[in-house]
Amino acid sequence: MREAISASQRLSITLRYLASGIDLEDLKFMCAIAPQTLEFIIMETCSAITKALKENIQKV
Repeated sequence: MREAISASQRLSITLRYLASGIDLEDLKFMCAIAPQTLEFIIMETCSAITKALKENIQKV
């Protein structure tokens, strides 16, 4: 069984994806994580960031 992906790894993966614009297939090779899992991690992390910073986010 694989180890759980830590919160710091999840944040790092998400920020790398958002900052670089690389696709999940390329990110998969960098992280050794399946694209489906990467997609879940990125969506979950973005949701958590949005929830945590909700008061600081300005609607456009």
